[in-house]
Amino acid sequence: MNLRPAQEEILKYENGRLAISAVPGSGKTFTLSLLAAQLIGNGRINPAADQQVLIVTYLNASVDNFKARIRQRLEALELPSDRGFDVRTLHSLALEIVRLAHSGIGPDSDTLNVLDDNQSSHYLALAVDSWVEQNLDLWLAFLPEDSPQMRARWRDITARTARVFIRTAKNARYHPEEILQRLGAGELAFDGDLPSPISQSPLLQMMAGIYGRYQSLLTRQGTLDFDDLIWQAVDLLQHRPDFTAQLRQRWPYILEDEAQDSVPLQEVLLETLTGTAGNWVRVGDPNQAVTSTFTAAHPRYFNAFMDRPDVASRPLPNSGRCAPLIIGAANTLLHWVIDKHPVPEVRHYTFRRQDILPTPAGDAQPNPPDSEAAIRIKVYKHREDEEIPAIARRAAQYARQRPDHTLAILVPTNQIGYDLADHLDELEAPYDNLLRGSGHEREIAAAMHAILAILANPLDTRALVAAHASLHELGHPAAIGPLEGLDRFHAILRSVYQPEAFLFPWDETQWTAVFPAGVVNEEDLHHFQRLADFLRRMFQLRDLPIDDLALTLGDELFAHGQEIHEGDLAIAYQIATILRRWRDMQPDWRLPELAAELADVANGRRRLPLPSPTDYGYEPEPGRITLTTQHSAKGLEWDAVFLVGIDGFWIPGSLDAPFLGVHDFLGGDPTAEASAQLRYLMQGEAGIYPERSATDSAHIEIISERLRLLYVGITRARRYLHLSRSRATRQYSKERDAEPATVMGVLYQYLQQEERKASTDPT
Repeated sequence: MNLRPAQEEILKYENGRLAISAVPGSGKTFTLSLLAAQLIGNGRINPAADQQVLIVTYLNASVDNFKARIRQRLEALELPSDRGFDVRTLHSLALEIVRLAHSGIGPDSDTLNVLDDNQSSHYLALAVDSWVEQNLDLWLAFLPEDSPQMRARWRDITARTARVFIRTAKNARYHPEEILQRLGAGELAFDGDLPSPISQSPLLQMMAGIYGRYQSLLTRQGTLDFDDLIWQAVDLLQHRPDFTAQLRQRWPYILEDEAQDSVPLQEVLLETLTGTAGNWVRVGDPNQAVTSTFTAAHPRYFNAFMDRPDVASRPLPNSGRCAPLIIGAANTLLHWVIDKHPVPEVRHYTFRRQDILPTPAGDAQPNPPDSEAAIRIKVYKHREDEEIPAIARRAAQYARQRPDHTLAILVPTNQIGYDLADHLDELEAPYDNLLRGSGHEREIAAAMHAILAILANPLDTRALVAAHASLHELGHPAAIGPLEGLDRFHAILRSVYQPEAFLFPWDETQWTAVFPAGVVNEEDLHHFQRLADFLRRMFQLRDLPIDDLALTLGDELFAHGQEIHEGDLAIAYQIATILRRWRDMQPDWRLPELAAELADVANGRRRLPLPSPTDYGYEPEPGRITLTTQHSAKGLEWDAVFLVGIDGFWIPGSLDAPFLGVHDFLGGDPTAEASAQLRYLMQGEAGIYPERSATDSAHIEIISERLRLLYVGITRARRYLHLSRSRATRQYSKERDAEPATVMGVLYQYLQQEERKASTDPT
């Protein structure tokens, strides 16, 4: 094989601890697969003794990718391709450890009940609702005003804050009882003889209370969430040395992918599994760590590992993904932040100094030439009302002109993405919407809820009206007409006498008698009959299991007649699966409770817990626009990338600037505050950064992560990169002048320098 020098150095590895810092597009999966196959081929492990190289990754799609690559390489080495390696997600590894410890002989599917993310979100929602219901005054005291919109927003923030708080607590191995005990005792928290105000913090009281309720729900159901599973696996390894020795014999080499996103418990698990003299290879890129503000992960853990004296460091600096012009932009960003950013902590902790280098001559993956590359920076004079439709038009035009190229629009927030989706719909542009929690998903949920609600309570005339309105909105044959007088039609439905007779009359006379006398004509009766016939058919399905009922309903709503709405149908099928999970978790729930749960999704009170297409190995299709957030773009690449909204709200230049996405009505970031207060209560550690408040620490983290997001966004583009911002923006319904992101000026200067070089180059 024609390997790069850096790859050849990595393949010289024989044992011990090794850190590989891999730049974007450097082929880390390929290199790690080669290393696994080489360890097998060189006899470093003994497959005949059931020894394996263990590869730990994160997505199921990555598991399949690693397996295919290792098998291919083993076949090329004329070795058995089905032995000597084991590829697992962290979740499946922890599950295997716990199951082996419990059974002693192998997996036992009846031993454990472990929640997936959707199921844990459901239990968390129940815990939040329970706490809020019993502490409504305390919960509302956080808000400057009480309105349905503000309550819905605060409830969503509460759930997201609680999720991070619980993950932080579990990664530090704090049981809720420990936290509540310290709060109840009014602990002195490392301030000498002065009582700590932390023990009186309403935010900490709320988060600890929700954590306690959440864990009680899991205990009653006899189940674990993902963090419980890792915690239990770590405890087993640390307290059962004989068992740990057996696992070390089975997995003498551990190769870890995406190490920059590791959480503390994950590090402890793998460190314990390898032992002090074990073989542990960690591959990642701290410059692409983009989850530190909303998970327990942080790049400082991988950076600390790379800096350890017992760890060898061999980088993967070459990337064939981007044209040199775009590589230069990414390197310019990195060096400016490290050398010149005005916030010291941002300078010191955001990036690791590691340039992306083009591939060497003769490489199997040569960089696209600069003659095919371009970077554009566009500042729109007005607010997003100009920028968003303009970007939609530019992207649609690019897709038409270059149907052989892949392209993406990367947005800073879901809301901006929803607005862009509306404009792409108007243009009838081909695109894949990878945004989570989109308004369209809620519309699908609302349509299904409307029918399930009438099946749950056929005596509710309001549900009857909602069912017709939803069918009418979908253009369903059961609700065709009346095109005019819809309000009148619904008023008649609301006034129906004995709704059960409307749906299931004894005879024609009884059916017509349910309507107010003298207001219904023959045409009305025809339309009412069409609706009643449809609902009667649906009632015949009422006794089906909830997932079968929802699947059939999805077919009725989104695959009727000659028209099949494939995207809508796919979402409906996912909703059916989610309904079944809710039913499995709450065996006493029947259709009314399940319909009520779906109503919270339909009205925006809760997000629909749908998996992202990237979780299943999404691949961009040429000629189609990918619409997603900057966070979700990691791991993907396109020929052209449009980065939207790169202004001073999204990437503030100082700690005092307003922050897009930070909840100013709460006076700070509740997620950061709650996590910092927890550390202070339990350890006396006030924040990540010495002499900084929790909110300042949070703002440092936000700036750093968004700079890394920009770095990730830039390095997604092979040939064309378009960055844009507006001079004004609307934040929380207030129009404000948008300060330019300082880094945009840095990139603009870089682009001018490159253009001057090109104009004076005689070649």
